[in-house]
Amino acid sequence: MSAVETMTKPVSPTASLKVPLLQQEGEIEPDRSRRYLVEGLLFSMYLVFGISWLAYAPLMQELSVAFDLSKADGGLLISLVSLAKAFVPLFAGAMAARLGMHRALLVGSCFAALAIFIPFMPNKIALLAGRFLFGVGGAIIVTLMGPMVMTWFKKDELPMVTGLNNVAVNTGITVALYVTIPASKHLGWKNALVMFGALCAGLAVLWAVFGAEGPLTGKPKATPGAVEGKPSIMEVLKRPETYWLGLAFTGPLSLYLALNSFLPLHYQLAFGLERSAASQMTGLFNLVGIPVAVIGGFLCAKLGKRRPLIIVAGLAMPVSSYLLVFSPEHSTRVVGAVILGASLFLYVAPLFTIPMELPNIDPARVALMMGCVFSLAYIISTVSPWLTGYLFEKYGTYEYGLKLFCFTSALLALGGFMLPETGTGRK
Repeated sequence: MSAVETMTKPVSPTASLKVPLLQQEGEIEPDRSRRYLVEGLLFSMYLVFGISWLAYAPLMQELSVAFDLSKADGGLLISLVSLAKAFVPLFAGAMAARLGMHRALLVGSCFAALAIFIPFMPNKIALLAGRFLFGVGGAIIVTLMGPMVMTWFKKDELPMVTGLNNVAVNTGITVALYVTIPASKHLGWKNALVMFGALCAGLAVLWAVFGAEGPLTGKPKATPGAVEGKPSIMEVLKRPETYWLGLAFTGPLSLYLALNSFLPLHYQLAFGLERSAASQMTGLFNLVGIPVAVIGGFLCAKLGKRRPLIIVAGLAMPVSSYLLVFSPEHSTRVVGAVILGASLFLYVAPLFTIPMELPNIDPARVALMMGCVFSLAYIISTVSPWLTGYLFEKYGTYEYGLKLFCFTSALLALGGFMLPETGTGRK
């Protein structure tokens, strides 16, 4: 019997008296060694997905020659992975409710493992299709990571774990930006991409063997109007928090995708940086953000507040990103990269902890809510790399696209203002 079936199966009054109160509330102490193994696998799966995702950006020149890609096509190599996240998360949440999160995550890891075959695609259409299917895997993984850790970790541990998991893909992206070009010089660009794909395949095997759903399946909180039975997408879509979360996530996500796709090329064109230096400069704000995301989880837990961290990050993001992209001074660009890296990652723990703390919520409902949130955010933000590439072809500069998404990153602050405070310090 799956965890979701167990959660929704009616329990007789006499049977509930035999269960300790803590277990009824979803607070039993899980096997610590097993939960850290599961968490390590989840983190690693999304990390290696990030490597294979953005390894294509530094190799755009080689890929353009091999597959006859235009600038807009090059943007699609990144955008199509995001496009999968625009539609698949809703399916992922429903699949988890039916099959269980362990099996659903296994499906996702298998799709991600397709990265090992994509460099051998015979033409541009097949290449783009392969990237979309690869993105399906990442969409399933990112949607179900939060609900899965809810079954293994207690409430006071969730901000830290959430902050760590939300930096997994960015860690992979940072690795890709620093390692891809040196690896391609030693192995060839195709072999480098195959090597990264092999890591995805290896993690899929490990998840099949060692992955599992934990004992903290929980129940919707007993508040007035609590919803009984299995969750539904319509139930989640009726909650205003779903839309504010999606809007808040859209701002930084659009900026992040545009920068990682085209900032190295912008630097080469606007400031004459060599390709390796431009790629490493782009990796700087990713690198800075990794410890900040963990610190954000720590602050989120200690302060007992969620909204202030989100709002501060949303206000700092437009200014710092503008300095990073457009300042003629290298030292100013470095300062912009550091501040942007902090603001891009400070908000992740509080923003994605909020759904886990809302009234009438449990892992299955969080899975559906996150599916809706990711779908909403990626439907909009998927446009950013394509539009930046299109504007370059029209005007011969990346300035217009990058400037647009610097400003729209302020949507994070707006979402932070509108979301409810769910932390323990809200009173």
